[in-house]
Amino acid sequence: MKKRLFQGVDSFDTGSIKGRKTALIVNHTSVDLTGRSTVERFVQDKVNVTAVFSLEHGYFPVAQDMESVGKENRVKGVPVFSLYGDSVETLSPDRALFDLFDTVVYDVQDIGSRYYTYIASLAMFMDALSGTQKELVILDRINPIGGSVEGSLLDDSKYRSFVGYFPLLHRHGLTTAEAALYYYKLKKYDFPLKIVKVSGWTRDSYFDEYDYPWMPTSPNMPSIDTAVLYPGGCLLEGTEMSEGRGTTFPFLAAGYPGLDPFAVKKELDLAGIGGLAFIPLEFRPMFQKHSMKRCGGVYISLTDRSLVRPLRAYISIIQVFRKMLGDTGFFREKPYEFIKDIPAIDLLLGDSVLIGMFRDFADPDEIDHYLKKCEKDAFEMFEEYRIYK
Repeated sequence: MKKRLFQGVDSFDTGSIKGRKTALIVNHTSVDLTGRSTVERFVQDKVNVTAVFSLEHGYFPVAQDMESVGKENRVKGVPVFSLYGDSVETLSPDRALFDLFDTVVYDVQDIGSRYYTYIASLAMFMDALSGTQKELVILDRINPIGGSVEGSLLDDSKYRSFVGYFPLLHRHGLTTAEAALYYYKLKKYDFPLKIVKVSGWTRDSYFDEYDYPWMPTSPNMPSIDTAVLYPGGCLLEGTEMSEGRGTTFPFLAAGYPGLDPFAVKKELDLAGIGGLAFIPLEFRPMFQKHSMKRCGGVYISLTDRSLVRPLRAYISIIQVFRKMLGDTGFFREKPYEFIKDIPAIDLLLGDSVLIGMFRDFADPDEIDHYLKKCEKDAFEMFEEYRIYK
């Protein structure tokens, strides 16, 4: 029997903003427990919705990662403005549009990893709200992979980017509103902020334990298992290995042309990575890295959510491939999320100590010891921002 859940949108009284010009930061995940979109609900409730701001991938998840979005004109008759274009400047809202609204409502399902760009878009919108008296209302949504944490805090003085905009752990364990509240206080902002809480959620749970409609949150995030592994799986974007984009199982595969799948599995089994099973696999991505080429590698099967530590797991997985392929041409050298001068893998790891250990093939026990200290310190640091205990 699945548990009952009410997200922020389900309890929000639209009457509280009637008479105010209202902008929405929403996408296809912005639905209530019946599957009705937030845009449709607000329009039907006669809220004066004047603008929709869409995130990476667009209002509907048509665009792939790092693909400019700007071709959507209207949703339910409301003009759409993109927060993901073809340059870093397009990631922040145009202040010239701020006359369109008095209140902006954010309602988007996140997945609990700092790389996921929706929360960066929210933070950048908050930056633009600074110095105004425009109200921000966050209709909170649960962290679909629970309240567990893993990783180290981003050093935003060196590695700030769209995949790590402010100091969070790789798996941060926070809801959208909790992360936003932390950022709001970190930056000492004073524009009006209202949070509409979820009810029925416990921090030790996953989205698929609830009687609530799940929608893949982006083109390559089809399932909760994918989201569970993403705090580690996204590291593959910093390499020239295929992470399964262009297949039906993104982030659940890893491979490279010419490798023997059985040899890869043998080496990965020797690494002793908990919570995962590796299945020999050849696959052919239909687009992106190694498009239309056969890649030898493994399917990564999540066998135990309670045991897996995705960041540690994928660091170990990548190191196996590094040893098999060598470092020449192994890491992504092309610009990543508009940044040219810092390697993608460094932006994703986001911490000089962790980067150093990774590049030097540090023993997994050494990495584990370092991350445990980081996780303990961060868990205590974020205690004051946790709305749900």
